[in-house]
Amino acid sequence: MLIYFLVMNVKMLIQTGIMEVVYLSDKYAGKEGNEASKYLLDACGVRYNRLESSYQKDILISLKEENQ
Repeated sequence: MLIYFLVMNVKMLIQTGIMEVVYLSDKYAGKEGNEASKYLLDACGVRYNRLESSYQKDILISLKEENQ
């Protein structure tokens, strides 16, 4: 199931016209879904690179509305 979601997310990124992906972690490196996703990105000319930074910060995303 993981393979399906990885590949579908990459297909959506490609269809939107994104030309570069920068990611923090390659948690699934070497897994089948990861390799398939990278193959699709390569085939479509989308660059992908891991963010190399000595500055690490947590990112918090809240889906709550402001008035709640």
